[in-house]
Amino acid sequence: MKNLKFLTAFLVTGILSSCLDTEEKIVLNADNSGTYSMSIDLGKMLEMAASMGGDKSGGDKVKEKKDTTVYLKDLVNNADNLTAAEKALYKDGIVSIKLDEEKNEMKIMMTDPFKNAADLMEIKKNFSTVMNKLKAFEKVTGEDAKPGDNGEDMKMGAKSTNPVGDQFTFLAGNGIISNTITNIEAFKTSVAADSALSMMTQMSSMMGEFNYRTIIVLPKAVKKYDGPGSSISTDKKTLTFFTTLTEMLEHPEKVSYKVEY
Repeated sequence: MKNLKFLTAFLVTGILSSCLDTEEKIVLNADNSGTYSMSIDLGKMLEMAASMGGDKSGGDKVKEKKDTTVYLKDLVNNADNLTAAEKALYKDGIVSIKLDEEKNEMKIMMTDPFKNAADLMEIKKNFSTVMNKLKAFEKVTGEDAKPGDNGEDMKMGAKSTNPVGDQFTFLAGNGIISNTITNIEAFKTSVAADSALSMMTQMSSMMGEFNYRTIIVLPKAVKKYDGPGSSISTDKKTLTFFTTLTEMLEHPEKVSYKVEY
């Protein structure tokens, strides 16, 4: 499917990030174990790819459906670019894709369990980077990336799902989860010099906002919380924070969050 190949190439390089809806979800158990997942909704990009000529095969082509899951264990065991610690941390992860071309629906989900707060912090920081090292996106879509996709392309792929994550400090443990900007002045300097973010901002203004949602499911009712676009479930165990790429870049001090439970 040419549309899928078109999207896969963009996904690996991170170029489509301004047209994505990304949802991050952290499910915590009482013993600090749990599951970290990230879903990337590519529906808008699929529609845009078709309108830009991503599929030249004509209107009589059968629209594709796909529901595929890749278990990272199979990739991790054969990876020579991961450390022993990374292999242990990501061996139980999965990457899946659900596609319905007829409805312009496409979603990729990455999920990985963690045993403790330290593992959660590591997964949140490096999950997308490890997925690119393993070429997991290509495996799940069944399409090959262009030759030589590594280095800067890998960094951009990680940036597409967490645009300014390297400028924030994520902490978990002792009944607290927080994600706060590390240094506001350093952040501004980094953003001003980042060509990938500049490209993402330009595309966002042309093709729609990049939306970012974080959902935290706690083992007990929250005591206090603060964060952007926040909402809470009736049992006070599920918190949702919502922001956009524009808000991240223009008002980074407003997109930090902190949860105590």
